[in-house]
Amino acid sequence: MATDILGVGTSALLAFQQALQTTSQNISNVNTPGYSRQRIDLSSTLPQSAGNYFLGRGVQVTGVQRIFSGVVNSQVNDATAANARYQTYSQYASQVDNLLADASAGLQPAVQSFFNAVQGVANSPASIPARQTLISQGGQLTARFNSLYSQINQANGQINGQLTSEVNTVNQLATQIAQLNKQIVAASNSSNPVGQPNDLLDQRDALLNQLSKSVNVSTVTQSDGSVNVMIGTGQALVVGTATTQLGLAPTSGDPNQLNLVFKTANGDIPVANVNPGGNIGGLLDARNQVVVPAENALGQLAISVGQAFNAQQKLGVDLTGTLGQNFFNVPGPSVYAGAANAAGSGLPAVTVSNVSQLTAKDYQLSYNGTAWTLQAAGSNQPITMTGAGTSANPYVADGLSIVVPTTVSAGDAYTIEPTRYAARDISMAMSDPRLVAAAAPVVSAANQTNTGTATITAPQVSATGVTNPNLRDPVTITFNNPPTTYTLTDATTGTSVTQAYNTAGTTVSYNGWQATLGGTAKAGDTFTVTPSGPGDNGNALALANIQQNKFMNGSTASIGDVYNQLVANVGNETQGAKSNASNQQALLNQSTSLQQSISGVNLDQEAANLVRYQQAYQASAKVITTANTLFQSLLNAV
Repeated sequence: MATDILGVGTSALLAFQQALQTTSQNISNVNTPGYSRQRIDLSSTLPQSAGNYFLGRGVQVTGVQRIFSGVVNSQVNDATAANARYQTYSQYASQVDNLLADASAGLQPAVQSFFNAVQGVANSPASIPARQTLISQGGQLTARFNSLYSQINQANGQINGQLTSEVNTVNQLATQIAQLNKQIVAASNSSNPVGQPNDLLDQRDALLNQLSKSVNVSTVTQSDGSVNVMIGTGQALVVGTATTQLGLAPTSGDPNQLNLVFKTANGDIPVANVNPGGNIGGLLDARNQVVVPAENALGQLAISVGQAFNAQQKLGVDLTGTLGQNFFNVPGPSVYAGAANAAGSGLPAVTVSNVSQLTAKDYQLSYNGTAWTLQAAGSNQPITMTGAGTSANPYVADGLSIVVPTTVSAGDAYTIEPTRYAARDISMAMSDPRLVAAAAPVVSAANQTNTGTATITAPQVSATGVTNPNLRDPVTITFNNPPTTYTLTDATTGTSVTQAYNTAGTTVSYNGWQATLGGTAKAGDTFTVTPSGPGDNGNALALANIQQNKFMNGSTASIGDVYNQLVANVGNETQGAKSNASNQQALLNQSTSLQQSISGVNLDQEAANLVRYQQAYQASAKVITTANTLFQSLLNAV
């Protein structure tokens, strides 16, 4: 009897000693990150038969349970990844937004100052100081383009640097998770599922949570206790004790455009084209949704302003009496060969041929062995191209002219970035103020002795018209009797042409210029078209009008419209990122609170357990003392 009581008491003493140890473990780890509260499980031992009944034989420890919820842990990891993504996205988007929207440091002040200087030349076309101011403001405008690109590209450099750091973190954590998998498999008793290495499991879960800050993960627990970790669309990062290293590579060909790849013995394998979440996802969001679009839009503006101004400049005459030349050096598109292209394949020659149709998109040009296909980056929809892709008849699409290489293989692909680096590379081509082509090539005038009410517009000259060698020949237009016809006489060649006249408006085209006659003419009324002088401002006025002309985005937007849309787009992305960051922070707080309510250590509860187990331990010791007293009584009775 006494020995049975002693056994019961001893089992209780040992059980409550372990219960006290478990409670002490909880208390000591109250501030340990990732620690899950543990609970000791007790059960009575098998009873002993005593004839017609059974007597209890004490208590036994059946396990130490780790209190956690796999579902809640997954929710916390998902919320951690989403919060990290939008916090990072918001940080970089705000950086670009503040730059572009700055009232003094943005593009608009430089554009306005430049066109104010153009108007200054229009007001005083022969003034050398006014022309010098225009060249100076042109330099300021190109410098502002250069500066804005540089500052935005600093964000791109920071993104690439942080991507490298995050990828290194992912690889380190993946290695540690694989090592813990090995330890957990070795320590686990698969035949007794409660006999798990709780602290190792906590460490692994903590690493998974840290990993979620860098990239969103999904896990699958194996029967041996290890976990497989996937990212993207299910591409394995950790399988048991093996890992696949994550890396970065310029998969599009552009060395500044780094993308996620898996490093394998067979080469780089791109991570599926989905946002991976976490800090890496936020960095890719910031680059793809804000930084690159901002660089492209600024480049579109630089090319459009530069080409439009150069084109109009070439339609005028400078102070030396010659036709204008380029005011700006305007860079062309960047073209990159795909990494898998055949050796020896050439590069397409791509130029901007129509700024009205130019977009801020990047493109993929591919060859399947028989035909070429052009697609906007990130789209599977082909873009219609006209032409044949030859030098004489290039492909034309979205304001681009494309001459494809003659040496090419099926499967070759190219990345075309028409505007990406234009804001970085635009510069001044002109330094001599005399070369500003402020004057129109020819001007029209009515004879002061005319008796009719007919008028003539200022002659317009086209890009092809300026190549006419007789463009500036003096011409006289004389109305005949009756004034239903007029005779045009070239004073240089002596050529005369008689044409019909319509009072509603008649277009006169000659030697590359075009003007409109209208109104009621009288016989003998004359008009002249003659070379302009140094005081003419006809072309300067046309240059000034470029600021307000809607010549961009399919002739629907002006320079200011496009820049304002860029600022609005970046602002909207920034506000969306901030809103999502706030929402995801709230969700993370909620899921973390739920996790802590399940797995966290409650000191009040543990203190109560400590008292309860201490009392039980003391009572167990009393049982042993009682058993000993009974045993001694038995011995004394013998």
